Amino acid sequence: MPQVAARVGRALGCAFARGEFARWPAQVADVFGLRISLQGVGGIGGKNVAKLVGEVNEDGFLYAPDGSDDVDYERADISDYVVDLLTIRTGLRWYRPTDADYAAEHEAARGLDDWLGGIGSEGWTSADEERFGDR
Repeated sequence: MPQVAARVGRALGCAFARGEFARWPAQVADVFGLRISLQGVGGIGGKNVAKLVGEVNEDGFLYAPDGSDDVDYERADISDYVVDLLTIRTGLRWYRPTDADYAAEHEAARGLDDWLGGIGSEGWTSADEERFGDR
């Protein structure tokens, strides 16, 4: 993943560093007012794939001037543009995930959960879930 992160960083004009996304190790960077995370995930047929996820990281989009989090703004999906840009600039094949890709990722995560003895990606055991509920 560090090699892919370096290529993506050059393509987008940012630098990735080790960090976390959803409590899992990831390469993370800030660009375009987004926090982007690059993770290796299990794909179709057990293939290793790179998953790029972006979250708004700009306070102006997260909080209203009064400090509340009740912000209404237009959303613009730039996924297709980013896919094409990364494909052109990195020489790697990027694409928007299909339902089959999501299913394969969930299946790989389920296998990891079984291997960890019931500890999910959020670090909860099934006993914790029963005790504390969905927090």
